[in-house]
Amino acid sequence: MSSIKVGFIGLGNMGMAMARCFPKKGLYTTVYDIRKEAVDEMIALGAKGAGSCREVAEASDAIITMVRDIKQTDEVIFGKDGVWEGIKKGSIIIISSSIGPKYCQELYTKAKKKGVKVVDCGISDPSGTAHYLEGELTLMIGGDEDDVRRCMPIFKAMGKNIFYLGEIGKGQAYKLVNNMVAMHVGSVARECVNLGLKMGLDADKMAEVMSVSSGSTWMFQNQARVRKLGIKMPAMRRPDIGAAVAGAPSERRMPFELQVAWEIADELGVEMPVCKFIDGLGR
Repeated sequence: MSSIKVGFIGLGNMGMAMARCFPKKGLYTTVYDIRKEAVDEMIALGAKGAGSCREVAEASDAIITMVRDIKQTDEVIFGKDGVWEGIKKGSIIIISSSIGPKYCQELYTKAKKKGVKVVDCGISDPSGTAHYLEGELTLMIGGDEDDVRRCMPIFKAMGKNIFYLGEIGKGQAYKLVNNMVAMHVGSVARECVNLGLKMGLDADKMAEVMSVSSGSTWMFQNQARVRKLGIKMPAMRRPDIGAAVAGAPSERRMPFELQVAWEIADELGVEMPVCKFIDGLGR
């Protein structure tokens, strides 16, 4: 059993599936979330509940953040009673939110001056369902090799497919590419499943036939068998900052990680006309 003390902040759907692994594997775990019921669920599993992000940092050797975006990550780390106020020299911050490599690289540089380490760990669920596979997640990790090695008991507790991919930010980069593929192939799969259903085809039988045919993809199997979606989803529109701040309807917003990926593509001058058309950016 490892002696490393784990802190976890952000007990949403994926976060909870990650965090539940640690007390079950005997790792000392301290958690925080703004939802008391989520913290209580973890306490029932043997974790210690904290009253703030600062308290999590004070009790932990490695702190995982799994919140929505950069704004929430900044609040968790640098806000009042945040991680920065309680973290000890030599501790490690593990960024698992999908917020892009640049943020992780900048935090790495800033943390180094404080004697704190930073690792980024992108998470993917190979099941593709809303019921995340505890202990069987795919992990894409970037950071200094010694720090990653030190955190390996944490990664092994929640991951089945563990990839160390190099310097800080590389885990986020691999995760963004993976999710760009998943989201856009998923859009095509939804339309194709919808066509089949409209023609009177059975979703399970479509998945069976496609699994041994030239059009087989993981996303098609997911759409046809697991989710059984037959509704064409509306194209996502790229939001401007003003609309997001003003509280534009969430269904019209592009997922934050997809927005980050497009910003990187624009910076690098990478042309992606098909993906842009799917996202409503090329019209």
